[in-house]
Amino acid sequence: LSQALNTTVLQGVTGQSLRVSCTYDSLKHWGRRKAWCRQLAEEGPCQRVVSTHSVWLLAFLRKRNGSTVIMDDTLAGTITVTLRNLQAGDAGLYQCQSLRGQEADVLQKVLVEVLADDQDAGDLWVPEESESFEGAQVEHSTSSQSEETSFPPTSILLLLACVLFSKLLIASILWAVARGKQKLGSPVVSGLDCSHDAGHQLQILT
Repeated sequence: LSQALNTTVLQGVTGQSLRVSCTYDSLKHWGRRKAWCRQLAEEGPCQRVVSTHSVWLLAFLRKRNGSTVIMDDTLAGTITVTLRNLQAGDAGLYQCQSLRGQEADVLQKVLVEVLADDQDAGDLWVPEESESFEGAQVEHSTSSQSEETSFPPTSILLLLACVLFSKLLIASILWAVARGKQKLGSPVVSGLDCSHDAGHQLQILT
């Protein structure tokens, strides 16, 4: 973990849930799928655990793989990963990734530590003695399984806006077609031409 300077350390309790939030530039990573992977070694490959929905507009929907759930708020630029029912084997180094084809950009590295359920929260480990983690962001996150019940509002608004815009566009096209047919089917009314009726003249009545 010698390159863990930008690593966020999160600590959870066995049997509970741990929520991980990875932020990113929403414009730079626009239209990309996101993934959560586990790094097998310090310099080894990162084994993908779960990724967001294949349709980018549906990225706010939760995708699950076992006890791991991922969802992406594309407008806010936040990936939320929930590790449910934490076990000792869940501890390790993970990555939030942005996928582009066969390549992946690392958004954030997360070191997950799992504590025993009888361990005091005041005994949470903080990596003060290790130079590898100097300047690392350390958070104590022990969220319960009842959390994560709402969808990201910004993604829902984006989806609703796209649906409403599509319906408005279709309605406009149908109205234009109907209006065109109405014009083609209406009879043409010609004006009266009094010049052709020379046999009739107006007489002044006294």
